[in-house]
This record gives sequence, structure tokens and C-alpha cells, in this order.
Amino acid sequence: MKGIEQKVLRFINQYKLISAGDRILVAFSGGPDSVFALSFLNTFRLKYKITLTAVHFNHGLRGKESDEDERFAKEFCKKLNIRFVSKKLNVRSYAMKNKLSIEEAARILRYNNLSLVVNPLRCNKIVTAHNQSDNTETILINLFTGTGLSGFTGIPIVRDNIIRPLMCLSKKEILDYLSDNKIPYRVDSSNLSDDFKRNYLRNQILPELRTKLNPQLDDAMFRSSKNFEGALYLIQKLVNHIIAEYITHSAGSVNIPLLLTDMFEGEIPGEILRFVFKKYLKIEFEYEDYLKINSLIDKQKGKLIQLQDEFIAVREDESIRVEKKIKSSDEQVELKTGSTASLNGLTIGIEQIRHEDVKFGVSKNVEYISSDGVTGKFVLRKWKDGDKFQPLGMKQFKTISDFLTDCKIPSSKKKEQFVLTNRNHIVWVVGLRMDERYKVNSKTKKILKLWMK
Repeated sequence: MKGIEQKVLRFINQYKLISAGDRILVAFSGGPDSVFALSFLNTFRLKYKITLTAVHFNHGLRGKESDEDERFAKEFCKKLNIRFVSKKLNVRSYAMKNKLSIEEAARILRYNNLSLVVNPLRCNKIVTAHNQSDNTETILINLFTGTGLSGFTGIPIVRDNIIRPLMCLSKKEILDYLSDNKIPYRVDSSNLSDDFKRNYLRNQILPELRTKLNPQLDDAMFRSSKNFEGALYLIQKLVNHIIAEYITHSAGSVNIPLLLTDMFEGEIPGEILRFVFKKYLKIEFEYEDYLKINSLIDKQKGKLIQLQDEFIAVREDESIRVEKKIKSSDEQVELKTGSTASLNGLTIGIEQIRHEDVKFGVSKNVEYISSDGVTGKFVLRKWKDGDKFQPLGMKQFKTISDFLTDCKIPSSKKKEQFVLTNRNHIVWVVGLRMDERYKVNSKTKKILKLWMK
């Protein structure tokens, strides 16, 4: 048995990648990596008691050359008596439609289609032929383009039902093995071009690093990525604990207590924000978000800052709230006595009642006013800058903004407050306080009941 084969066998056993009876689908491009993977698994399929199927995706990017790749893959599998399936992918169309690079579009389509065909082909595992050199490229691309800690963990050995048994080998080891054993393979001519960033890194940068820094660069990067993976696991456990203990959330918003800054030297760590954004806000965290959110720590209450995807962060008393910005609206509705009206999910009703039916203080959602000085038409709307009223029990007028602050309404919720007006005078700050000028007293002749739900 050859040394390279022994190395792969040990790796498979170490990570328990294959079990007896597995039905394995191999992503087979016909290039050197997938040829090695399929040849190796075929050599040891009796040892592992596995069944093999190869699937080839024709990207249609290189015309006749792509078709030649497909024919080679089919003939290769025929010689080994391995079931072969091929599928054409319209990569260019998908890239244009989704505004992706050709590289990214091809990758997404491959994985999407692997997941679609694995069950109909009655396979339980998928093999992709990624190797240590691919891992090195991925880590460096992540580093050069900006990444969180997860970007340093490289390509996972196992992800769901996808296994990568060649992650113990460098590209050179694979090519040397195929050459020594005279095993044919196809060369993708587009890999020779430096037009793609991965190709530029592979063809221009990495050879220099291997020559002048470390001939065993791929192995070193692989070991480092596994160290990062272990560290990231511990960090994620800590982050999960902190989030469960301190962070509250509701639909589309999260509340991050400033208490965390005492624990982490005056800032909210990026890894906590990254997890919160992904889990609760369903968006990918960006470094600019980290800078903006932490800039609010020393700002006064009510300070607001714009984040990505129409999200905002607002400085509250003891926390920072992140939520989707609700577009302001000048919409309003009119209603008369004896009617109801709805606006943005709030329903208001006005009805005339007898004196004996008045029940003060039963609910903040119900208020009673004197109708002696009002007209029949009311208007329900959001409050605006400059709005004032005379809160019940007070002699002076107060702006709605100051009143809401006194009521400790969070800055992020202030803008959602409704008011009910009559003749352009605020009668009721809905659900909070009525105006002193409309209170019921012993001289009141007619009473209106205001209610909300």
C-alpha cells in the first residue's frame, strides 16, 4: 500500500468519515482532485463496503472543452464500473440574475444540485475533493477580503452529509500520485488564467510563499485552521451563554445591555454582535456595524445611527437597541362619535355614554373625556415634532417628546406613539394620558368613552 493511500486511510479513520454500508455520491469534475478521490474510494470500496456513484456538473462555461470534460468523466466511470450521472448548469444566467461572480454562482449551483440529487440517487453521503491547498486559498481569501474568526477555520472536513477525505493532502501530493500511477485527468484551462482572484492567489502568490517562507505551507495552514476551529468552539459556547443570560429579543429587534461593556473593557465584542445579527436579525454582520454600535456607548440617550439593510441602533438608558427602521408615515384617519378606525395595527373607538357608566382607572386602554367643547370629528395620527398638550393634572403645557421621555418610553418606541386630536388640539396621548382641558367634572354634560386595542 502506498504512503499517500495510508495517509488518507488514517485521516478517514481519525474523523470517522466513512462507515460500512455508506452509499457515497462523489462530485466528479474529471480534474485531478476528483479523479484521485474517485480512484481512491474505488480501490478501497470493498474494504469499506461502500457503494459509489459519480455526479458530473457541466457548467457550460468553456464550450467544447466543457463537453470534453463530461465525456472524459463518463468514460472514466465506465471503466471503473461506477454509476455515472451528469447534469448541465447554466452558470452565466444564474450569475447575472443574482448579481454574482462566475466563481460564486458555479459554487452555489454545484452545492444546490448536490443536495437535490443525493436522495433520489439513494446516497447518504457526498464526497467533495477539497484538499489542503484549497483550504490555504480559502483562508487567505477570507483574510484578504475581511473575515470574522470563522473565516480562519477554513474548509470544514465534515458539514452535514458532506465529507472531504482529501483534506490531509496537498495539491502536489495528489498530482504526484496521479503521475506515478499514470492515472489520467482533465485540466481546466480557466484555472490557468489569473482573471479570478482565487487563480491569481494560486498561480502567483502561493508559489512564492511556499518557496520563500514555508514549503509545508498547506500543512501548517491546515493545522492552524484546526486550532482556530477549536478556539472558535469555546468562544461560541461563551457567546451562547452571554446571549442567553443578558440579551433580550423580540420580532426583528434585539436589546443589548451596556452592562456587557463592563465585562469586555468598554466595548461590545464583535463575535457577540455577529451571532446576534445572524440568529435574531437574519442578516450578516459587517465590521462597520461593529464600529457604529460601539460608537453609541458614550452617546446620550436617544442617539440613533443607521446600520445596514435599513436597520438602526438606538442608545437607550442602559442598553443599545437594534431593530428594523419603520418608515415614517403621514397617514392619518378620521373618525366620529359612535365609530371606530384603525391605523397601523391600532384600533380606536369613540362612543357616548351615560355618567353612571363611567369607570375611571379600570384600564389604560380606556379614557373618558368631556364632549361639551369638542366637534364631532376626531383625527388619529402619529405625533409630530412641536406637538404639545396639557397633561391631566398639570397647569403647564408640555411637548409630546418631553412627555414621552418623562414616561420612560424607549427612544426607539417614541416614534410609534399615536395621538387623538380634535380641532387640531391633542385630546389623548393614546394609552398614556388625556389632556387636562377635556377632563370630566361635575359640570360636564356629555361624556365620551375613548378606547383602544
